[in-house]
Amino acid sequence: MSRTRPSSRRACQSRAAVVEHDVHVAARVTTARLRSRRVTTAAGRQWLVTPALSRHRTASTAMAVALALAAVFADEPALWLVAADSPRAADAAVVLAGDPDYERTKTGARLLLTGQVQLLILTGGEPGPGDSATSLRDVAIRAGVPPERIRMEQVSHSTHGSMEAIRPILEQEGIRSLAVVTSPYHQRRALWAARRTLKGIEIVSRPADPSGWKPAGWWKTRWNRRIVFGEYAKLAYYVLRGWA
Repeated sequence: MSRTRPSSRRACQSRAAVVEHDVHVAARVTTARLRSRRVTTAAGRQWLVTPALSRHRTASTAMAVALALAAVFADEPALWLVAADSPRAADAAVVLAGDPDYERTKTGARLLLTGQVQLLILTGGEPGPGDSATSLRDVAIRAGVPPERIRMEQVSHSTHGSMEAIRPILEQEGIRSLAVVTSPYHQRRALWAARRTLKGIEIVSRPADPSGWKPAGWWKTRWNRRIVFGEYAKLAYYVLRGWA
């Protein structure tokens, strides 16, 4: 197995710190209401903050950050979204809805069937395949997950809402560690939301694998650009709301 040299690891950690700092800067920019002021990013750039920025401006600012980072770091903005921990056991796995290809559900099912988790929690209060917890349950059972090892919440309509909705399940089942399973591009926001909302629970980040989305060359297609820009905008909004 090849090993990353310490200098390379330090460089990657430094770039990740710059990206995380600038996402939080984008969120702080949107909260400025009283007067204009300047905010300095980790890379030394200065932004002039003007009063009363709208949610539309929040998204525009986050996209500008992503574009600027793309120009400097190429694949780094997309790679940074893929927050993955080293594989380890957890009490349960939560699978987030919004899974039209069921790659998230199949990953969660595999974690349970290989003994890495003991319970599968499925989310989703929207109707339709991939968006409802019941549709995820059907796929999990077909993959071999025993029905008695599945729990569901069927009221959430967002990532933050899912984390809020599963808290009673975690308390009832005595869950102390939780693997969060979602698409790779969504993993950073889901991880931040879980750690912010589920205090006292050890969170393990386990992106869906395999996944149809790849971070390499993300800027080359409109679909991938929309995903990456959208995630940065949503991350900024979650920080602004105190959800991440």
